[in-house]
Amino acid sequence: MTADLRPPRTAVGEQGAAPSSPAVRRGRGRPPALTSPERIAQLLADIRAGATVAEAAAAAGLSRTPVYNLRRDNATFAQALAQAQQEGKAARRAAGPQRQVDQHGTEARYTKRRCPCKRCRDAGSRARARRRAPEADAAPNTPVATAA
Repeated sequence: MTADLRPPRTAVGEQGAAPSSPAVRRGRGRPPALTSPERIAQLLADIRAGATVAEAAAAAGLSRTPVYNLRRDNATFAQALAQAQQEGKAARRAAGPQRQVDQHGTEARYTKRRCPCKRCRDAGSRARARRRAPEADAAPNTPVATAA
């Protein structure tokens, strides 16, 4: 299945290429990072196991950008990625709340996704209060005596 996930490789101006077919530009810029079917299969397997796209890409030594570029350029990969993300979401839910990403009513949901609901705002306020609370061992603004 992964062999057909690779984008077509036709050079710009190549004879036999239809003018309406998507052409892969050669020349400036980096070569595509996701060209190996094995690398694509491993990425999709990691996502199915519950990793986010960012986590799976980092495990493959990539950023998220090549994954999303391939999704934009290749409809077959886009469908496979969407299916893998659904399976990964189910795997995270089955693993419990500690494995869910941006679970509703959490600080991450409030800060990263800008969720305006009361549960998420309260979670953000609680997390902020925990970060700002003085530690029990050290009294705030107490000068430290130095040996003279």
